Amino acid sequence: MNTSARAGGTSAAQSPGALPAPAIKAAGSWVTMLARTLKTCRLYDAGNPAVVRFRDELRQATHQLVEAHGALKFRFTRDDVLCGEQSLYPARSRDDNLAYPFHRDGVRSLTLNPGIEPGEVDLLVDSLLAVTGTHLDDGDLVTLLWEADLRHVDVEFVPAEGDVGSTTSAAEAEGALMPWPEGEDEEPPAPEAAPAPQAQAPATTAPSGRSEDWLLGDVTVEVEATYAELDTLAPGETERFRREFAAEHKVPGVIAALAIATACLHAEARAEDQGELAAFLPRVLRGALSAGAWNEAREALRTLRALPASAWSNETFVQELLQPVAVAQVVERLDQQEPAALGAFIALAAEVGDAGVDWMTLSLSESQRHGTRQVLAEAIAATCRENPERLAPWLSDQRWYVVRNIVHILGWIGGPGVVGLLQVALRNPEARVRSQVVAALAQVDLKLARPLLVRALEGADTRLFCQVLSRLSGARDPATARFLVAFLQQERFAQRPGEERRAIYAAIASTGGDEVVSDLEEELVRGNWFDRSLEIHRHNVARCLARSGPASARATLERALQSKRTPVRQAAVAALNTLREAA
Repeated sequence: MNTSARAGGTSAAQSPGALPAPAIKAAGSWVTMLARTLKTCRLYDAGNPAVVRFRDELRQATHQLVEAHGALKFRFTRDDVLCGEQSLYPARSRDDNLAYPFHRDGVRSLTLNPGIEPGEVDLLVDSLLAVTGTHLDDGDLVTLLWEADLRHVDVEFVPAEGDVGSTTSAAEAEGALMPWPEGEDEEPPAPEAAPAPQAQAPATTAPSGRSEDWLLGDVTVEVEATYAELDTLAPGETERFRREFAAEHKVPGVIAALAIATACLHAEARAEDQGELAAFLPRVLRGALSAGAWNEAREALRTLRALPASAWSNETFVQELLQPVAVAQVVERLDQQEPAALGAFIALAAEVGDAGVDWMTLSLSESQRHGTRQVLAEAIAATCRENPERLAPWLSDQRWYVVRNIVHILGWIGGPGVVGLLQVALRNPEARVRSQVVAALAQVDLKLARPLLVRALEGADTRLFCQVLSRLSGARDPATARFLVAFLQQERFAQRPGEERRAIYAAIASTGGDEVVSDLEEELVRGNWFDRSLEIHRHNVARCLARSGPASARATLERALQSKRTPVRQAAVAALNTLREAA
């Protein structure tokens, strides 16, 4: 430890009269900064940004002070801090008296030497805080500085039994100073002559030791400085408070309750505590469903399933979930959300389990928004792709639009597994459902779909009739071609709507082969010579022969060129020209 300060000796700092004005000014600024730092540290916690900033500035200022001006010695009277003979911080009140704690505890001077470290500055501040303010330690400043072992700080003090409150002259006080203890590795100083005794003024009646005029309950913060600090910190702290307040009130109650419950469970809750949470969390789950907070609802459901089942029944929850009132409430929330945000609801439905398919289907049937229905239908198709039979109960629903939705989903699934389900749906009396069945059969192999398509022609209206024939025209099939030729041979064929007749001609041309050539030839030459109503029919039959492709059909048309009936020859010529143009 640095021990340059001795009783009656010469300090390592410059002599008082030799200090230049810049050094005095810098010393005054440092003392003011020390007082400001002490006030701030008493006002706020150690982690406060203002405290951290002021302490850091004091460390830097201390280093710059001694590096620029060398060792500086500060002396302390009852009410002032001196450097040389210059007053640096005179006391303006009892509460604003920086010199008092030094003088009260016997410290008469403090010298800062070059090389002082930031940690030493912090220890000096901590020692001063320990003997000032409203919470005082038992020790005095001299003891605290001694224990701090400040190697670049020299301290001169008077003995503990000295009369701190006496009117002894400065020379006598200086002669009574005790040397600061030296390190064991340094040589002891040479003995010095004791100063000549001098007459002393009559002693006052002030008690020895710590002065009692410092009341423990007094506030040591200067009012003006406090207001200044508050003004500096107020904008940032106010904005921080507003942000935290707004963020806290933005959190829905459901999320807050779930967070608290989860924290309780992670805090090693006892069995009885878990039972209480199991009775409480269903309310959180229902609240999350009502608010459309699907992620929170899924988390609450997972937490409930991990708790004892005494107060929780998954079956009861599923029954409540499928009630019309509950479904309507869920759909209202879904229709208010963007389709891209419905993934959380689909994940929740998957968490519910097998009943989640029914939940999504009910929501699909009640939704009034196309985007929502699209997302839900795709999710149901993805869930039931490996088990389309899961949707079978919904094909008997009394609401035709629900059945149509299920048929639409079965069309997305496709494959042979949906044929039996589509056959059930084909019996629905609603034409729109049967039309959707025909559209769904497009995703099924034609060999499997053909029997259902032929059955769909029974009682079909013109639109559905044409739709079925278009689907049947996908490949050549002798049985289908003969079935279609039978339509030509009906007496009421000419009374069919034009769209149906054109669809029959096109289907025969796409599906027929050698098996229908003879029947088509009979249709080509059927009728008497003077019946001109059959001319359009003959031309269409001739085209069917030309488009059917086999050589026997071409031969039939060439024979028709030799016919004595002009309409037959004209139909044959037109059909052969069509073949040549196509070639």
